[in-house]
Amino acid sequence: MEGPLLNQPFMKPGLVPSGGWSLRILPPNPALEIRNDPIFIAIFLAVILFLIFLAIFKIKIFGYTLGEYLKPIWYFVLVSLGVVFWQYQEGVTTAGDPLPIQISQWIWELMVALSAYKLAKNPGFGYANMFFLGVLYSILIHGSKISIRYFFYGRTFWYLLDRFLYGSLIVMALAFVLGSVFVYDNRRRKS
Repeated sequence: MEGPLLNQPFMKPGLVPSGGWSLRILPPNPALEIRNDPIFIAIFLAVILFLIFLAIFKIKIFGYTLGEYLKPIWYFVLVSLGVVFWQYQEGVTTAGDPLPIQISQWIWELMVALSAYKLAKNPGFGYANMFFLGVLYSILIHGSKISIRYFFYGRTFWYLLDRFLYGSLIVMALAFVLGSVFVYDNRRRKS
């Protein structure tokens, strides 16, 4: 994880050289090494408004409302988000020692796995619900991370997309794949 851009306000929109920021999934793409505040803020607000819309109108996704997903696991979500903010508030000061950052990642990964386990115990939860759990955690954890990286670390769209996809693969492996194993195991025991 790279350190903050000290004493720099929001970076100006436009081309921003990557400065050696490593990509994990996507190939280098200099054409998309840009910052465009209106577009990023529009996407950021659209996601927040979408989640608020789901909550207010109690829209069901695979048979459950957003509140029904979050109510049994709210403390796991809070720990995950707390760890994310710790990584950027305190964790970046341990740049020479990667162990604290790695441990913090293990903590949010554990919270996702425990959420999948807890929700899988609900007899109505199935594979599609575990998929949505993965999407929800991807938005909450990695949406928070890329927002912090955009607003406070001056990162570009391409870099953020790479990190969001990479992190979401980890979340989906834990929530959907591991959650599906839990669902399968619970159904097998009950039959």
